[in-house]
Amino acid sequence: MVLAGCSVQQTTSPPEPEPVPNPRLPALLAERNGAFQSLRSLARISYRSNEGRGTFQAAVLVRRPHRLRLEAFSIVGAALVLTVDDGEVTGFLPSEAQFYRARTSRKNLFRATQILLELDEMVALMMGLPPVDSDAVWDIGARALRRTRPDGSTDILTFDANSTAPVRWQRLGPSGKPWYTATFDDFSKTPFGSFPLNITLETPPLKRSYQIRYDNPEINVTLPETHFVQDLPEGTVRVPLPSPTG
Repeated sequence: MVLAGCSVQQTTSPPEPEPVPNPRLPALLAERNGAFQSLRSLARISYRSNEGRGTFQAAVLVRRPHRLRLEAFSIVGAALVLTVDDGEVTGFLPSEAQFYRARTSRKNLFRATQILLELDEMVALMMGLPPVDSDAVWDIGARALRRTRPDGSTDILTFDANSTAPVRWQRLGPSGKPWYTATFDDFSKTPFGSFPLNITLETPPLKRSYQIRYDNPEINVTLPETHFVQDLPEGTVRVPLPSPTG
């Protein structure tokens, strides 16, 4: 063959440039953490677990760092009124005339919500923020921040392509397996910055997932302390919080 005696010169593509760390990301995270402090909104909340799945409409009130109120609706009115502050977790089931009250703790929050987070982390997440310490020292990438927590777990934040907001939070256990994954999307413009209307949380160890879809949220509104506490209604029975089922 004619080509048998010819040497073929091979060309190689130049190596891809290394991603350049974006030093603005920690400041952007801290700025967003300070910008969003309270929320009032209607929401559509969906959940999925081994026990089943469902969707309900709710009114959500959030005041950082330790205040939360959720009213789940039924066709005849409120099906559940849940209030949380840094002292008590309180749940009222009008249809059953039952009133639950317990000291605020990670365990009791899980009993009430089936979400295994600390109160400030849960409040931040429902405020559309990754539940992390924004003032911590981070390893900085081109579109991501990473840090190892004192308990050996790792937080990883991924920002959108324009580096304007976090769109994904993941917490890995010391073994590297995911404990939590949250995504933030469908951002809406507000005077305080872009706010995610859609928040999804997955907890692989518990095989549970949740989605919150906000409808016209009001950001940084004044929410009195009375919104986050409940008194025992007349004619109701006070009972302990139920034990976790998963």
